[in-house]
Amino acid sequence: MYKRLTNLRFWLLVFPIGWLAMVFVSIAVWPSPGAASPDELAAEVTNALRAHDFHKLEPLLAVGGEDVAKSTADQFQTAQVERGVYRDGAVVVEYTHDGTRAEFRLPVEMQDGRYVVNPVVTPKG
Repeated sequence: MYKRLTNLRFWLLVFPIGWLAMVFVSIAVWPSPGAASPDELAAEVTNALRAHDFHKLEPLLAVGGEDVAKSTADQFQTAQVERGVYRDGAVVVEYTHDGTRAEFRLPVEMQDGRYVVNPVVTPKG
């Protein structure tokens, strides 16, 4: 057994197999984008905007990726996010900015069985 463990050919075979196994396992357990329910989505979006964390917001978006997530989170840097709820097919985030209360509506879509928000207006038809 000791002779096998000191053999370079053994390690040249074992290392790539182990590395490939790790890659496959990492891909298999990668979290799906979006949320399981609209209420869960509203809570996650609200927490991401409250924390100004675009990395948490990015997997919840239907389109746009990192650029849109960063731009959206930056809009809330000086605002105080009060609450977010799912209402009428959209996540409604209530916030206060410079003493003025307002709402930010993000339409909810379903992609691959998961709920995501779409902050980018896309024409349909």
